[in-house]
Amino acid sequence: MNKISTIIFLTIAALFCSCTREAPQETGSFMLEFEMPDGCSPNVFYSGQTVQLKGELEYEYETDICGMVKVPSIIPGIYDIVSKMEISGAEYKEMLQEKLNIEDNARVILGVSLMNQRIFQAEDLKLKLNASVLKSIIISKIYYSGTRDNMDRTYTSDSYVELFNNSDETAYLDGLCLALAESVSPAAYPAKENPDSVYARQICRFPGNGKDYPLEPGKSVVIAAKSARNHLDSAPVSVDLSAADFEVKLVEGSGNPDVPMLPLIHNSTTVKFFNLLSGGPNALFLIQTDEDVLSWPEVYQRGKTSGELFRRVHKSFIIDGVECLKKPSQTAPDVNTKRLQNDIDAGYMVVSSVNGYTHESVERKISRYENGRYYLEDTNNSSADFVVCTNPTPRVYDKEGLK
Repeated sequence: MNKISTIIFLTIAALFCSCTREAPQETGSFMLEFEMPDGCSPNVFYSGQTVQLKGELEYEYETDICGMVKVPSIIPGIYDIVSKMEISGAEYKEMLQEKLNIEDNARVILGVSLMNQRIFQAEDLKLKLNASVLKSIIISKIYYSGTRDNMDRTYTSDSYVELFNNSDETAYLDGLCLALAESVSPAAYPAKENPDSVYARQICRFPGNGKDYPLEPGKSVVIAAKSARNHLDSAPVSVDLSAADFEVKLVEGSGNPDVPMLPLIHNSTTVKFFNLLSGGPNALFLIQTDEDVLSWPEVYQRGKTSGELFRRVHKSFIIDGVECLKKPSQTAPDVNTKRLQNDIDAGYMVVSSVNGYTHESVERKISRYENGRYYLEDTNNSSADFVVCTNPTPRVYDKEGLK
């Protein structure tokens, strides 16, 4: 009986303690204010739009007529603050003080993705919206981490980049440039010190005279950065690039002669391929221009008179970009080393290893499936638009991790 009484007493005590335990302290109310993108008229507001705070708990609100949200109170924590709306090019032009050369039927995304925001007390936040005119051709996959070969040695010959036509019209690759920003350490030309230009280490340019290389809506093009062959012959966990659409090389007929050449027109290094680093950093971007790219200025790293020459690219010619930072051994990636400005890529991606060799790729998420094809996320924020996958597969977009 004494044992039974003791058990009953402990059970009641435990229930009493659990009932009287204090609930988590909440933050108290605070305001979220959404500022329209630069160039918008002062009488235009981000009204009636859904705003999500995503952490261990999720909250959802709607902006008022002045583009503001009063958050009554939340559990303190680290949250992603996400909101976006889609409008037509014609609607966007109506918002602007000065009219831009945007097609009326273009798709424009107004939105913000503020990742890992620490909210532990009632403190008002002001968030600046980005405006993204959705491009036809975007960077959809970057595989640069490498793997291990049949002898368990490091292997990086299987890297590739994939581009995707995210529009409803046939796009043309002719003259489009794929570029890789400088990647020296410390950063030679970080975005925070260079608001108008990105400095390219390498630039490739697609051949063609205007409409020689069409890319159908919802289709992609695979570019072997080093070698267009079946790398599964050399590494048990790798990719087959023997059917790549292009291979980066300096001389036609080298490498895989059956795969068309994507020529390097600017190369600050001595390598003869697209030099993606296995652990990063890799900041890739697409250039679209009728100008002679090779007439743009070349510069050495600040304070030097020799070494690598980087091509200065004004950001007005950049139609898409993805920032892949290097993962430090202990701390979070250093955003001060970003080479791409926030209006090109407001976020960044990173693989799980300092040096790579993890067989991980950076891949764009699916926005929706409609009329028999996929549309991919494109908010100019790689932290929101991309995920890291451990099973890179060229041209495959229906993987579970991308949905």
